[in-house]
Amino acid sequence: MTQRKRTPTALVNYFSGVLGGIAVTFVGHPFDTIKVRLQTQPTCPSSGEGMLYKSTVDCVKQTFRGEGLRGFYAGVASPLVGQMYFRAGSFAAFHYIHSIVESNLNPTTNPSPSHNSDSNTSKYKRLILSGGITGAFISILENPIDVIKTKLQVLIMKEKVNKSYQKPFHDTPSCVRFLVNKYGVSGLFHGFTATMIRNVPANAVFFPVNEIMKDILIKKNGYKGEAELSILERLGCGACAGFSYWVGTCPLDCIKSQMMMMRQEQNMTWLKTAKGMYREGGVGRFYQGLVPLAARSIPACGAMFATVDFARNYMTG
Repeated sequence: MTQRKRTPTALVNYFSGVLGGIAVTFVGHPFDTIKVRLQTQPTCPSSGEGMLYKSTVDCVKQTFRGEGLRGFYAGVASPLVGQMYFRAGSFAAFHYIHSIVESNLNPTTNPSPSHNSDSNTSKYKRLILSGGITGAFISILENPIDVIKTKLQVLIMKEKVNKSYQKPFHDTPSCVRFLVNKYGVSGLFHGFTATMIRNVPANAVFFPVNEIMKDILIKKNGYKGEAELSILERLGCGACAGFSYWVGTCPLDCIKSQMMMMRQEQNMTWLKTAKGMYREGGVGRFYQGLVPLAARSIPACGAMFATVDFARNYMTG
């Protein structure tokens, strides 16, 4: 006897996203700390050593020696709180947007003559469209989180280079106050263009890859539906989605991080920032932080998608 499950509501998708945000933060933040430090590291021309960190391993060693395990969770308060509402908003938005796309572009749900031209629109194309639109929307939620996280992590590196450096802020609340007092609300949206440029293609891949991998496993193993997927299979699907998201958009993420670490009064555009980075380190400059980025994406996104799936299934019976 098969059990009929309820269709997840917006509230179910929202709270599932909250739990997914907690999972992705605790698993992924140490990797993210290393990624941001590599992407935004200052040069040390006086010492003749070039960049502050010689490699990913060197960055990990320096962080641990100087700050211990706490160093890997520097600035975690902002992304933890932020990821809870950000992932809640992103999953709720994706499923809502996808339902609208399905109702308008899926010929099986809307067989009116006006949609005959869409009869060949595949399920995955609709997922890609839904993901891209979601990426544009959630940039509004994500940008303040990334700005605060980047500012806090860069602050630590400035202290390493200059021991007499006077910190303008020391934690998430003081960082928010500093930015708002100095720049207004726009201070929390510094680098917004770069966030949008990264998020639209990234999310057009992120959500579809997770669904595509599920479909492959269901077909390969002869499952009757998604409910038969194991926890390991769900972790694997989410890991593939995360890997595709982050590795595919590493250059765009580097530009975003660089823009967010700069002072707002520098008035650097996305293109100016990209050109400056290329002059500084060539093509390789856009792939700094790739190793921790790839390493983070697998466990963090696997945990997030598996947690969201578990929560949605639990709340819908």
